[in-house]
Amino acid sequence: MDYSIGCRMPLDEWLWLNRTGIFDDVALRKFVAAFPPVELMQNVSGLTNEQDFAAHGSDIYLAISRASPKPLTEYRNLLDFGCGCGRLARMFKGHPGRVSACDVDPRHVAWVQQSLDFVSASHTSVHPPLPYREDAFDCVVSVSVFSHLTERSQDEFLKELNRICVPGTYLFISFHGQRALERTVIEPPIREMVSVDGESLNTAQQQFQSDKHAFILQRGHLTSSKTSFWRRVIGTRASNLSVIEEPFEYGISFIPEAYVRKHWGRWFEIADYWSGAIHDFQDIVVLRARTIK
Repeated sequence: MDYSIGCRMPLDEWLWLNRTGIFDDVALRKFVAAFPPVELMQNVSGLTNEQDFAAHGSDIYLAISRASPKPLTEYRNLLDFGCGCGRLARMFKGHPGRVSACDVDPRHVAWVQQSLDFVSASHTSVHPPLPYREDAFDCVVSVSVFSHLTERSQDEFLKELNRICVPGTYLFISFHGQRALERTVIEPPIREMVSVDGESLNTAQQQFQSDKHAFILQRGHLTSSKTSFWRRVIGTRASNLSVIEEPFEYGISFIPEAYVRKHWGRWFEIADYWSGAIHDFQDIVVLRARTIK
């Protein structure tokens, strides 16, 4: 097996190499992408172990590969929208086309720029526009972004993604649907992980059952207002504090399938829908950019 070709290897072999091979034989590590420092891994995924982080990225890559009508390596211009510190982007090492990525966290972007030389990474705002021309991409992947947006922010970025996609582009977008809501309600560890109180969750359930976008605001590191900014620590020194200086609301969103099919259908064709596709939790919707925008 030629490990040097990266993700152009047979899918099963590429996943094995990333999940298991490099941890059984350290000599194989040169054939996969670098791992981010622990603080960045934890910030994105809550994980602090390289093998767990590798498994997460492999699981997501597999889920998107299954949802795609063709191998991911056949797309010529691919965008990882909301790339974090490369949990998924790492898996595109060896991709024969152009791989771009963007994120609102400057720490993430800086690490990707420095460590993943096969990815062109950009720091972006919490509001459009994105720094890409019209019709730039024929594939977009977005994991755990729309699962945290308000309806207004969601609509802004759906419109913007439509702008930068060539007609026929496939988009693979994950979010919290029926399965995620069910597990949040009945499983205490999941409730703790998403950090929502009972009253807010009950309200979200009612909205969800009415086929509405259900958003729960969280006062976390990405939530800001015109008068008070929620600071995110970047590094360990006080001088490395950064803020999001635009008003922005960040939280947990639960989005019904019926809503996605109707509302997101304003911008894209709904090509496929995979419930609980990522870790029996997040759904993946497969969108296709319309021929006439």
